[in-house]
Amino acid sequence: MEFGVALPARVGDHALVALAEELGFTQAWFYDSQMLYSDVYATMAVAAMRTSRIRLGTGVAVPTTRLAPVIAHAIATVAQLAPGRVELGIGAGNTARYTMGLPPMRLATLRREMRAIRALLAGDTAVLEIEGGAYPVRFLHRDRGFLNLHDPIPITLSALLPKALALCGEEADAHLTWGVGPDVLAFQRAAIAESAARAGRDVAGIPSKGIFPTVVLAPGETSASERVLSAAAPFVTNLLHVQVEWKSAPLPLSASVQPLVERYQAWAEALPGPTRHLLLHEGHLVYARPDEREYVVPELAELAAIIGEPDAVIARVRALEAAGLSHFAIQPTDDPARQMRDFAEQVVARY
Repeated sequence: MEFGVALPARVGDHALVALAEELGFTQAWFYDSQMLYSDVYATMAVAAMRTSRIRLGTGVAVPTTRLAPVIAHAIATVAQLAPGRVELGIGAGNTARYTMGLPPMRLATLRREMRAIRALLAGDTAVLEIEGGAYPVRFLHRDRGFLNLHDPIPITLSALLPKALALCGEEADAHLTWGVGPDVLAFQRAAIAESAARAGRDVAGIPSKGIFPTVVLAPGETSASERVLSAAAPFVTNLLHVQVEWKSAPLPLSASVQPLVERYQAWAEALPGPTRHLLLHEGHLVYARPDEREYVVPELAELAAIIGEPDAVIARVRALEAAGLSHFAIQPTDDPARQMRDFAEQVVARY
């Protein structure tokens, strides 16, 4: 099992990435959400200059927020600074599009953009479909120090549902999942294997990686402890944002939390439609707004995150590994240095 960290793209947080490398994490993922965080590629470029071993990945880049040639150009620029340790995670767009009032892109669009990006990163000519036309595009100065197309840049697809999982098996270099349990991961691996077999590919070459909200308990702490709830608060509110946007539960909800979720959904539905997306996402995966604090309760925290003492967290990770996971990344929140140290020293070192 490899272990990583996932961070909002904050351009000044390069010291945290250097600390993650020092602690032995093998990869840092950076959220690409232009209305919420710093530019993901600027953030990765600065981190590249502060590190020498840790892999740097977008978690995840969203085609249509940038043209395919711009995405390929940006990640290849970072690869010039960090050769051989850059990964392009891409997806259909959750927060990056929802924060502009847009739904996730259609899978056909994602497939087309993914193919164009792959062709450009291979140094080939791609087709840019835009404004009703189709235009050949190719990087023209690839050997003059502007970009790095010599070291492979794997494309990892964020996929949760069957059609996206099928695309992952057919064309992606790896699979990225989010906060799932072993049963769901096993389903995802089976779906990827089925589509990979149809495409004549070996599923063993398409590893599953995951980003998981995680809080390691100190002795005497519980999920109701103030520090734990503070750490888990962004995960709780993220879960609530998803419940509003997806109109269905990606995680099973118990009877004890259903009234809380329904109350939040009713609050969100009462927001003015044209600006709902502006109000809903403030604090997304960074902090809980004052009006969301009442929802940060142990029951929702336990649903939104892996919370436990070190042995319990290790057991959860081992169960995911048995289901096919090869990379487990944590999401630090309000005290990232402590949270990364706790996980590295109490989980990774004993795994």
